[in-house]
Amino acid sequence: MKRLIATLAVLLLTTASAVSLDLPGNANDRAFDEVMKSLDLERPDLEFHYKVGKNGGSTVGFHVAEPNRSKMGTFTPYGSSNNLEAEVVSYRLARFFEVSRNYNPVGYYNLGPQAAARFKAMLRSHSETDPIRAANYARTMSEFRSTPNALVGIYRDRPKRKKFDAASLCKAGKLDTSNPMATYIRANGPMPPDVMIALPGVLGQHTGDPDPTERQGEIARQLSTIMVIDMLVGQEDRCTGNLEAFGDSSGHLQLLSRDNGGATPWDAWGEFGVLQGLVTRFDHDLIDALEDLNAFLQGKTKYFAGFDNIDTWKTAVGYRRSESFRTFRRKLQLVVRRSQELERQYGPHAYFDTPGPSPETTVSAVGVDIREDEADTSKLATPHLTVVPIIEATPAIATPAKASEVAKVGGNRVQDQKPKRPRETPRVEDSNSGQR
Repeated sequence: MKRLIATLAVLLLTTASAVSLDLPGNANDRAFDEVMKSLDLERPDLEFHYKVGKNGGSTVGFHVAEPNRSKMGTFTPYGSSNNLEAEVVSYRLARFFEVSRNYNPVGYYNLGPQAAARFKAMLRSHSETDPIRAANYARTMSEFRSTPNALVGIYRDRPKRKKFDAASLCKAGKLDTSNPMATYIRANGPMPPDVMIALPGVLGQHTGDPDPTERQGEIARQLSTIMVIDMLVGQEDRCTGNLEAFGDSSGHLQLLSRDNGGATPWDAWGEFGVLQGLVTRFDHDLIDALEDLNAFLQGKTKYFAGFDNIDTWKTAVGYRRSESFRTFRRKLQLVVRRSQELERQYGPHAYFDTPGPSPETTVSAVGVDIREDEADTSKLATPHLTVVPIIEATPAIATPAKASEVAKVGGNRVQDQKPKRPRETPRVEDSNSGQR
């Protein structure tokens, strides 16, 4: 009887400490979760296609397809630019911060003996001449020699949409600071004009479709958010072809954080400092979420997004190295502190959802002062963006533009101002929900 009571007590404590093992997310995220639950690469009828170089990138791997169907996903093992932890954590953080529309779904996957044998056969039938791919090839073969019938990697969803390089926002592997968009993500820069824009080279999903467009402020908000997550995860190669854009089913332009494996989650402090200097204006909801998460990880609040146990959340978000998680916690504290300092210095201009003229002040950018005259868009070249005439009015967007100049974007594409998320309030979840 005592043993039964003890067992029940353990079960109750376990249930209580895992208020929610489920990840938040949108409809696409939940669809990906269902795919991962049933994904079985041991199936002999699945088609594997070797992931070749150039467009296939520097990482070896293979694409997966149902018989006589288009590719549905890609498996890749660890590589020099494919840090598995960084890939998964970036996507899952985006889910917690409600910005996963800007990320490709990805999850951990371990190959079984049949899939491992097929992948080894593909590797043996290919040779790699590119030095980086050759090194990743050699690393993968070495892993197979250690564990012949298994391989740890990630499975990335392959959305059925056309996406394009957002090359106009980058230059020489870095954010193009001569682009007006680089000034809109700065607290001492002007607020983004309330105009619809297209990005050069980003086309519609189908022949004849107009180029996708979005409000300039929304694209600046997305760029800022992607770069903040890059700070936290240790991303170091965002502007080397890994920032893309596409048009959704409604023709709205969206940025896409294409590849998040080029990161060093346990380090990358140099790039952290660079990004802190470049991004000083934020999405208010994102900062609210970061403050809530920081309070939870410091033990100041009981819950975050339905979780009441730090180790459980750490696992759910995808961290596997303790030093990576320690570094993340420290960077999170610094980002939160920096945002608070910027808010004290610039007030509401530290956020995108505030109308009004930009302040004439200076913000320190990690040892470099970028002044207001450097952020003046009238002094910048403008071939990076295409301004699209606004054709329909709505009062929902709080900007200094005239009502007649404001276009309706529709749905939830432009985020309205809303109160901070309630703190210490767990989401109600099924206690039996599984963790992915």
